[in-house]
Amino acid sequence: MKKLVILLFTFSLLGLQSVKSEEAYIGIDYLNNEIDTGITNISSTLDEKDSGYSLYAGMPMSDTMDIEVSYNDFGEASLSGVSGNQFSLDGTTYEFNTTATLAVKATSIGFAAKPKMEIADGVTLYGKLGIHMWDSKLSIASTTVTASADEDGTDVFYGAGVEVSLANLKGRIGYSLYDMDGEDVTSLNVGLIYNF
Repeated sequence: MKKLVILLFTFSLLGLQSVKSEEAYIGIDYLNNEIDTGITNISSTLDEKDSGYSLYAGMPMSDTMDIEVSYNDFGEASLSGVSGNQFSLDGTTYEFNTTATLAVKATSIGFAAKPKMEIADGVTLYGKLGIHMWDSKLSIASTTVTASADEDGTDVFYGAGVEVSLANLKGRIGYSLYDMDGEDVTSLNVGLIYNF
């Protein structure tokens, strides 16, 4: 809830700027994510890839710079195994003593500077550099116990991509890396932008 309030507050601040209404934009991206859990699989089942989405809004500060605020859902990474299966974390080997699944879900709210450069008519290269407030939720489920834990923080993210204009719509494809306290989420994004 706190992140939603911060996001709405940021959108309201963006709305107070003296920018032509047709320059502001909103968008949605499909994300293909890989969450670096730091785990090395030995004989268990590790899945660090999942899809997600990003909702964002932005506005130009100049012909070569936008600012952008986003909400990102990175999906889930999971580790599962049965008794005797092994995995390694930080150089230590662990073994399942019962059937269990560990899963981590991550979301974030980001604020970024987005430099851009038109390379052809309607085709723009962009970069992103910003900070994001992230939240991850770890859940453990086994035949005998369930547990959960939350962790959050603020770290940097960066990325790059290309946008193609189609009247009031733009298509975009890009790649971003989000740091989460030393663990990375890499994300390939494909999406649509609507210019007001």
